[in-house]
Amino acid sequence: MLKDRLNRFYVLAFAPLLLIQYSGHVRYGGFFPQLIPLYAFLLLLIKKDKLSVFMEANRVYQIVGLTVMLASFFVYYAVVFFYPAQFYGGANYAVYLIGLFLLFFEASALKESFSILFLIVGALSSGFVGDWMEFYLEPAVPYFVQIMGFVLGILGIPAELGNPTTFAIRMPSGKVIYLGVAAGCIGIYSFLTFAIIIVITMIEDPSSLRTKLLWSVAGIIGTFFVNIIRVSLIFVVIYYFGFEDWGKIHTPIGYVLFIVWLAIFFLIFSKRKTIISKLQSLFRKLR
Repeated sequence: MLKDRLNRFYVLAFAPLLLIQYSGHVRYGGFFPQLIPLYAFLLLLIKKDKLSVFMEANRVYQIVGLTVMLASFFVYYAVVFFYPAQFYGGANYAVYLIGLFLLFFEASALKESFSILFLIVGALSSGFVGDWMEFYLEPAVPYFVQIMGFVLGILGIPAELGNPTTFAIRMPSGKVIYLGVAAGCIGIYSFLTFAIIIVITMIEDPSSLRTKLLWSVAGIIGTFFVNIIRVSLIFVVIYYFGFEDWGKIHTPIGYVLFIVWLAIFFLIFSKRKTIISKLQSLFRKLR
């Protein structure tokens, strides 16, 4: 298997994911933050046929590529001055992939890496963009709180508005607790991550612009409702299982729901022609 050039390329592209997972577990104590590099690798797999037509890199490019790959292990020392980072993460992987392309293919093959690099870099920067957007989205928080108040009423959770951004919840024990809603609760980071993933996916998809726009809008709307489900589940845990337990699921439930939503969305998107055809057939029968 490893005698084939493409197979060697993909084995080497996959190998850092193990280090990313280990490093991420040490830094964050979880698996979910490492999913963007994994998604980038899956996009790379889709490009296998395109990569197969490129010639092998010459000796100079191979040396440069190998140097860049080795340099990727030292990216941490450059970025740690700006923000706390894991030793080997998405930024390292982006640099590593550039070197890997140079090691295996002629320079023109780098164009196939642009969408993958954009995904990784975009996802890395989404945290900074989200922090910046929180300030400007503060005026929208009271409206989100009103939506959540309606949802909590349906769920049977006695929640009143202590102020435009705070819920007063009477626990089953009779104790009243106050829970504030910040701009980040609206789902800024989910929106940004979904937007980056959908942009990359739509670039790679050969569908018409109209189809891409319609499905992108549908995906963004769906992401908003998924976030409402996320916040609702957190309130359910707070109300039915005690205030102390909510921190245990605050982040994991967000990642789980987001991953499930991505899987459902892209499954439907990939099968859209079949689904639309069946729905049209059903409507004809109903007439």
